[in-house]
Amino acid sequence: MTQKPTARYYRGARTTHLERLHDSAPGDFFYQKPMYDFDMTRAPAGVRVEQTSFVHIAALVLKGTYSRLEIVEPYAPSALPQNLVLSAAARIGRVFHRQPTQLVTYAIENADLPRKVAASTHLPVVVTRALLRLTVGFCYRSLTRVVFGTADAETNYEALLGARMKRRPPETTLIWGLPTAHPSALTVDSDGPASKVLFVGALDERKGIRQLMDSWSDVLAASPDAELQILGKGSLEAEVLEWAQTAPRTTVVIDPTRDIIFEAQRHADVAVLLSQPFTNWKEQIGLPIVEGLSVGTEIVASSETGIAGWLEQHGHRVLAPHTPRSALAAAVVDALQSRRPRSAVLDDLPQVDGRLAADRWLFVPSI
Repeated sequence: MTQKPTARYYRGARTTHLERLHDSAPGDFFYQKPMYDFDMTRAPAGVRVEQTSFVHIAALVLKGTYSRLEIVEPYAPSALPQNLVLSAAARIGRVFHRQPTQLVTYAIENADLPRKVAASTHLPVVVTRALLRLTVGFCYRSLTRVVFGTADAETNYEALLGARMKRRPPETTLIWGLPTAHPSALTVDSDGPASKVLFVGALDERKGIRQLMDSWSDVLAASPDAELQILGKGSLEAEVLEWAQTAPRTTVVIDPTRDIIFEAQRHADVAVLLSQPFTNWKEQIGLPIVEGLSVGTEIVASSETGIAGWLEQHGHRVLAPHTPRSALAAAVVDALQSRRPRSAVLDDLPQVDGRLAADRWLFVPSI
């Protein structure tokens, strides 16, 4: 019997998703809308990359066009309505097709979903938890395979679904969403004292840029040679640019290209991403953290990231999201003064990129 092709469907597509396709299992890539950093030129030649509607994706599932389709994880509240439809379509497809489309997913959501939904709908938490147990459970049991990218994500699903996790469950595995060492990481000259601090990310309240700006004068008081580079764009652009006009030893690049970001990451000594808690959002891992690790950078992050425990265990600095400015400054200064050789940071990373390993596990044919 001829094996059908595979595909991925992302509601929001980023450049990193396209870059990952170069090494991923072969398959088509569909997306509903491009994100702020989407660069189509990064897609590999010969791979079908297409912006499409959700209705089209649902029709493909009903028709059994693909052997496997990766979708957004069930625990993502904004994707839940679409996932319910796709799950129903997959179940209907099992009735009418000898080779129906199997749904798979990569799960890294570590927020308290019932509380998130309760806060946005103003329903009691007990009500939202009961509704989500039914709806998320329906989607979860419609999946063939699930890779958990953090232990927190797996715990979240268990806390919500309980016994439903054991009732006709999909195949699951835990593969930490960690990078491998980038080939160019050790080509940077690391002689001299560490001084370069880097922030990469959305310039908004969620990513802790205000906390970093507030603490910068304290960093310079203890480490006068420190330099801060801020790369990103977002709702706080004007505020960041105004602050940088008088902040010593600071540069800002708005909406940088991927090449500019990567070059800054290669030369940074410390990457800071103090993610903040928000009602309808929680940092899952943090792409700037992953990319910083891949080039041997010291990380200063908040406990909001799903790999906070791993970072602490491997010598990086993890702080409470609302830590005082003096404590954030102290962590940045300590990271600069205790900066390890890049090779020491890289030695803690896996031999296979965690997201790539997850992709291969999701799409490898069942025995």
